[in-house]
Amino acid sequence: MYAFRTPALLQLLNVDPLLRTSATSYIHWRGATAWAAMAQNVCLSLFVVTRDVITPLKIISCAAVANVVGDALFCVWPIRGGCGGAAAATTCATLISSFWMVAALRKKQLLPCLRIPKKSELASLGEFTGPLLAITLTRMAGFLNMQRRAMTLGVTALAGYQLSMNLLIFFILFGEPLSQLGQTKLPGLIEDGNAKEAMATLKSILLLSVFAAVGVGAAACLTAFLGPGLFSSDLGVQAVAKGAAPMLFLAVAMTIMGIAIDGAMMASRDFGFMLGTGIVSFFVQAKLLKYCGSVQAILATFAVRLGSYTLFSIIRAFATNLRIRKTAKQTR
Repeated sequence: MYAFRTPALLQLLNVDPLLRTSATSYIHWRGATAWAAMAQNVCLSLFVVTRDVITPLKIISCAAVANVVGDALFCVWPIRGGCGGAAAATTCATLISSFWMVAALRKKQLLPCLRIPKKSELASLGEFTGPLLAITLTRMAGFLNMQRRAMTLGVTALAGYQLSMNLLIFFILFGEPLSQLGQTKLPGLIEDGNAKEAMATLKSILLLSVFAAVGVGAAACLTAFLGPGLFSSDLGVQAVAKGAAPMLFLAVAMTIMGIAIDGAMMASRDFGFMLGTGIVSFFVQAKLLKYCGSVQAILATFAVRLGSYTLFSIIRAFATNLRIRKTAKQTR
């Protein structure tokens, strides 16, 4: 799809013709190693399950350094490859980190043998992958709608939107440990029917997420307001990023809270609620996006979507005790 359908997809998305050549080059490079990026995510999850966060930290840190060096070589000098050069640098870093993770898993004797899974194994995996895939697609569709709306605002606004979204994606990564904490700590408590300990753990995670949301959100806001010149020399793009800074704070804060409760909802396997809430919030955001005339407004719809999901999920978690009673009953 990436190799042969990229131009058609860009046309379908109404991408500015001036941007299509650069966009096609970028997508071709990144699409060629999409498999490696997916493998890296799987390997990272294996490390987290075994509570080894130091090994992936070392690997990802080295890959990030390689990416920065690659950007300098492929974009600035001597190659000066533009968007394609940036994608090539990221591609090389992805390949390095992916193969390094596989080697580390093999060294720890955690790398499973590749084979065709049995029907029972596929059925067991399907209980998770089916709903999670639907949830992921719904969330990706929301990002796609935001991007399409930003494309109607002009090149400068689009660049400012992209800068803001890159900052958003970077800073919300700091909330991922909260999700992993819920996914590693809560399942055992839920399966044992230990409602008291599970809810105490959830309260601790939520309290941590509040401090993280405020701190990381403030860092994102200050970066967008004080440091847009680090990412773009265009004064118009800088002005867009500065104007979007307050909404970026709100979007990052709501997302980190959402990520934290997301881990608890996945631990309790409440996929139906997650999917239903995601679909409803998707359509609400899609409706609001029609009236957005600025990057700030687009980010506001994202904050509303994540904020509503977080609020309803917290209510659901405490109202049902993370579905512990039902799980304990099924276990017995």
